Amino acid sequence: MTMRRRILFVDDEAAVLDGIGKAQRKQRARWDMVFAVGGPAALAQLREPPFDVVVVDMQMPEVDGAALLASVQERDPSTIRIILTGFADRDAVVRALPIAHQFFNKPCAAPELAAAIDRACELRELFTNPLVRAVVGRLVKLPTTPRIYHELLSALARPQVHLEAVAELVEQDPAMVARIMQIASSSFFGFSQPLVSIKGAVARLGTEMIASLALASHAFGAVGEPTAPGFSIDALQVHSLAVAQRARAAAVAAAEAPATAAAAFTAGLVHDLGKLIIAAAMPAEYAEIQRRGKLGEPAAAIERAVLRTSHAEIGAYLLGLWGLPLPIIDAVARHDDPGAPASPLLTALRQAHTQLT
Repeated sequence: MTMRRRILFVDDEAAVLDGIGKAQRKQRARWDMVFAVGGPAALAQLREPPFDVVVVDMQMPEVDGAALLASVQERDPSTIRIILTGFADRDAVVRALPIAHQFFNKPCAAPELAAAIDRACELRELFTNPLVRAVVGRLVKLPTTPRIYHELLSALARPQVHLEAVAELVEQDPAMVARIMQIASSSFFGFSQPLVSIKGAVARLGTEMIASLALASHAFGAVGEPTAPGFSIDALQVHSLAVAQRARAAAVAAAEAPATAAAAFTAGLVHDLGKLIIAAAMPAEYAEIQRRGKLGEPAAAIERAVLRTSHAEIGAYLLGLWGLPLPIIDAVARHDDPGAPASPLLTALRQAHTQLT
């Protein structure tokens, strides 16, 4: 029997919540919907059984959306956190970027919000999967949240973005500087002149791409050097960059929004993060997966047989802990599943992944 999903909606206006309840009345057979007027009422609700998804208005007195979601994250990091925001909330959104999984403009169409909540609930089941947690838990040290990546996103959310400010953020981490310069100078970007500074890389590649490269640098460096025989972190990085480039091109060719193309690039860079985690945390299992792969067995089936999960789910789990946007987590989690319903982002990533695998 399918468990009913618990959804908490929070707004400081009772009439808005009443409108959401009426718009989502078709979901009552599947969802237990709870409505809280204002942040303090929502905090009281958090003492009840956990919620799968919390949907909050950004601008509220006493406890605003960012502060409320920070409390939600602290109490249960696996809860999916969604913000409804108006265009005037830009500065507040900057504060919420490291906390919220997904943003929707207010008002949001009821079917669009319902579909997002259903996909979010499916991902939450992944976040609470003990098999996935067990693999990540075998890492000697759980990788920290990519602070600079979130600070870069916050900078990008401001009306004026200065290259010098972006470069100064990246330069706080010398190891990240070295890896970004290495990636940005590679043949994939087709530049004839070598890069000599992070500022030059920002000017050539753009701030959004630099933010994605910062995330990839953190991801590849945070897990540690795997000891699994035959594993090459350089080969994984080259493959991931190639997929990122092709996924972005696929999104552009499909006339998707620029934000989708940027997200496709990010998803491509980290889509195989789970393989790095398996190689670092479970070298024997990684070797067995590789051995069976050489015999011609399907890769996804081998991972299920050996680990009872997949590298896609493992990577998505860690990205979820890091608070990446839900569409990116969703695409990474499903890129090896041809039967999964495809968003434009997942379509672009899956197309690139298939072509390069």
